[in-house]
Amino acid sequence: MNKRIKILIIEDNIDIQELYKIYFEDAGFEVYSSMDGLHWITKILEIVPDLIILDIMMPQMNGFEVLETIKNQSSIKIPVIICSNLSQQADIDKAYELWADLYLRKSDYQGAEIVDKINEFLNKK
Repeated sequence: MNKRIKILIIEDNIDIQELYKIYFEDAGFEVYSSMDGLHWITKILEIVPDLIILDIMMPQMNGFEVLETIKNQSSIKIPVIICSNLSQQADIDKAYELWADLYLRKSDYQGAEIVDKINEFLNKK
């Protein structure tokens, strides 16, 4: 029996969060989601997701801060994919400097395409 892949979606736009949740669940993923990165910093070690999809523009703690916190924890070795509307090269560079594993612009992917892109990433690991 294959283990379901656990994915954590941290996205403050509830419509996008729900859309991603539906597509990933339909594709067989076990999905956790949150509008707040700060809350999930403590929960990551409890659920141990196989992958985190992270928005950048969020209240309380932005995605860069969440990414930096995750990557600075030696006990957390979870791939993080940034999925953001920010498309400036400086933002993309910053994400990779903070050890993002992949940077996707939301506007480049519609519906199930995001699942395809994530599956492609996971198959390369």
